[in-house]
Amino acid sequence: MQDNNENDIISDSDIERITGYKSASKQCEALRTAGIFFITRRDGRPSTTWGHFNYPVSLRNQPPVDAGIQPNFGALD
Repeated sequence: MQDNNENDIISDSDIERITGYKSASKQCEALRTAGIFFITRRDGRPSTTWGHFNYPVSLRNQPPVDAGIQPNFGALD
């Protein structure tokens, strides 16, 4: 895969590599399970952009995760 613009539509071959499926219905199922927005084309294949793949709907509007070191206040008891 090459560097892609967020607005570029993912090619059929890239969708096949990403999902691991050749079947259009399985590709749609895999994208749906991952929370990636897509539309179903008239031929039944999914179509989405790199922006939707890189920032799935399921991860949007989530509070940031603070992975920093936190004190153990329970040890003070």
